[in-house]
Amino acid sequence: MPHAAKTPTPVPRTARDVELPKQVAAVIAAIETDIIRGRILPRTRLIEDHLMEDYDAKRHVVRAALAELQRLGVVTKPRHRGAELPLFTAEELDNLYAMRTVLHRAAAQATSFPVPRARLAEVAAAMRAHAAAARSGDLIRIHRENMTFHRALFGLCDNPYLAESIRLHDWLSFPARAYGAADAGALAEACLEHEAMVDALRACDREALEHLAINHMERARQLYVQKFLAGAVRPAGRIY
Repeated sequence: MPHAAKTPTPVPRTARDVELPKQVAAVIAAIETDIIRGRILPRTRLIEDHLMEDYDAKRHVVRAALAELQRLGVVTKPRHRGAELPLFTAEELDNLYAMRTVLHRAAAQATSFPVPRARLAEVAAAMRAHAAAARSGDLIRIHRENMTFHRALFGLCDNPYLAESIRLHDWLSFPARAYGAADAGALAEACLEHEAMVDALRACDREALEHLAINHMERARQLYVQKFLAGAVRPAGRIY
């Protein structure tokens, strides 16, 4: 029997919901883009002086950008070291994706069918916006529109704590999944899977939605494994 339609509950506010100063947001976008491009590699130390020069930014702007990325889990700051992009071990990656699988499955199972027309239109619009970004080749736009699509899709679960947990783990996994945005094959596959998820919503096909929500993560994960974990060889991250 289909679940009864529910009124959406507002998602709790987080640091990402707060509007950042324009210069800080620009530096964050530049760092994210350089991660996606592979210019900033795992274990790369993010030195303030170098970032100031590369992004033509003041020290307090760079420091605020790094602090925001650290809050999101994109950047870590090991003891006695400066900020750096983390390198996941195979075990850490398995644990992270196991948690993401639990969350995505729970959201798919909690989604009420049929999805109200207005909310389905919102997800479909986010799907088309990501596809347009993919055609543009703008990496930061691809990344942000992808996050927007996932937020709209998993927001259908109407559990604000579950939806926010998914978004938190989207950011925690960004250093691992970032490379999919710059890989033509992975990006094309992601666009097709987004479209298939919208089709599953229209068809009230929970089994297909759950399958897609979980397997959608795998291509980017495998790219990370191939780049950085194959043969357990550590990348030589330079001081940035």
